[in-house]
Amino acid sequence: MRYSLVIFDFDGTVVDSIAGIVSVMRAVVKQLGLAQSVLEQWQHLIGVPLLTQMEIIFPDGDPAFRNEVVALYRTIYDTTLLESTPFFPDALETLQALQRDGVKMAIVSSKRTVQVERVLEHLQCRSYFDEVLGAQDVENHKPHPEGVQTTLRRLGIKASDAVVVGDSTYDLDMAKNAGVDCIGVTTGVHTRQTLSATNPTFIVQKLKEILPIVSNRTTGKDQNAGRVLTSDLNTS
Repeated sequence: MRYSLVIFDFDGTVVDSIAGIVSVMRAVVKQLGLAQSVLEQWQHLIGVPLLTQMEIIFPDGDPAFRNEVVALYRTIYDTTLLESTPFFPDALETLQALQRDGVKMAIVSSKRTVQVERVLEHLQCRSYFDEVLGAQDVENHKPHPEGVQTTLRRLGIKASDAVVVGDSTYDLDMAKNAGVDCIGVTTGVHTRQTLSATNPTFIVQKLKEILPIVSNRTTGKDQNAGRVLTSDLNTS
């Protein structure tokens, strides 16, 4: 029995964008003369909407200053978006395989919707996705389940037939809050150890390793931990 819908996170899951994002963060920190500790905290918040990141980093800060940081980040990032957001090496083949199998696909991202759409069009892969939700499409962001719930409702898919794939605990907690299975992939912002702490349904090292899981929910499943370990999968 396979999943009929895969809901992907975007940055660090489908596209190899983390290094580019951190590079922009570093430029902002340098240009504004912020402490190095800001960068160290900031880069662990990838997957959270940008303004929320500022509220976490500067909880007592002036809202005008937070907006200044956000504006500078966006100004720099928008000029490097396409060149710093390539596919992961196995992403396209993974999307193609899922499409051949008749699996619906969607994206739920904390990135601005227009940016996600720009990258998908640039990579010529927008047609693979039945639904794309960005930061502007929900009122409540990850780990709130709204993004998943909205996607399920629009596509007419039951929670039990869907799985979320993401590189951060925000993605996995969003899935769990929506009552949906989740696959942690160790290609982005959070390590295997960090992902494991959220007790995801499965964990893999590479995106293509989700394929046997999607087609057969028990493939490679560790019966003790309830998670997939990469060494359990035959995905060469």
